[in-house]
Amino acid sequence: MKEQKASKDFDRMIVEAIRENYSFFAWQSIGGVVEKCELKVKAYRKEYMEIELELCVGQEENLAKVISGNRILNIYVPELSVSFCSVLKSSTEGKKIKLNPPVDFVFYERRKHERVVPSKVCFVSFEHNKKMVRRSVHDFSLGGIAIVLSKTERMNIEKGKTLDNFTVEIGKKKIKVKAECVNSIVIDRFKLENLPYGGFKLGFRFTEISAEDKSYLREFVAHEKIMEEARKKAI
Repeated sequence: MKEQKASKDFDRMIVEAIRENYSFFAWQSIGGVVEKCELKVKAYRKEYMEIELELCVGQEENLAKVISGNRILNIYVPELSVSFCSVLKSSTEGKKIKLNPPVDFVFYERRKHERVVPSKVCFVSFEHNKKMVRRSVHDFSLGGIAIVLSKTERMNIEKGKTLDNFTVEIGKKKIKVKAECVNSIVIDRFKLENLPYGGFKLGFRFTEISAEDKSYLREFVAHEKIMEEARKKAI
C-alpha cells in the first residue's frame, strides 16, 4: 500500500477507467454498518476540477446512504487497486454526480489486481490426478485466487497448466471458470498462524470467466476491501 499525491499517474488511471468502463464504489461506514453505491466514471474535466460519475442501475437509493454530512465520499476502484476521498461537487436528479479530484490517493499494489483475504471461508474445487480436490481460498482478486496447503498436502501442479473443471464457491454462489496455475510458493515456518510448520501457496489465474460472474466477483472483492478499510478507520 502506497499513498501518493494526485498527479499525472492519477490522471492516466482515470482515463483508463473511462476507456474500460470500470466500476467506482462510493462507500460509508456508520456505526459499523457499511453502505456502498456502484457508479461508472463518465468524464474527467481536469480544467474544471471535476470527475463525473453515473449511478449504475438500481443504485439510486444507495447514493444518499454514502454521502456524509460534510459531503465527502470514500471511493474504491477494484480494477485499479486505488482508493481516495473526494468532495461531492454536485448531484443531478440522483443519476449523475460530480466530484472534486482528490488531493491524494492510496495505490495498494503494482500488480494488475489487488488481492483480498475473504472475511468468511470460501472454497475452490478442481480435478487433480483424476480426483476432485476441495480447499479453502486463501485470497481473492478479480483475476484469480490462491490456496494454501500444508507440507503433507502438497500438490505438484505445473506452472502454466490449465484446469478446466475449476469452481469457486462464495457462500451459496458457485462460479465455474477455467484457471491456469501461475505459481507455487514455499511458505516458511510460522509465517502463517495455521501453518506453524510451513507449507505451500498455489496461485491460479482465471483464463475464462463469464461477464456475469466477473461482475459478481468485482462486487465481492470491492465489498471485502471496503469492509477492511472500514475496520481500519474504526481503530
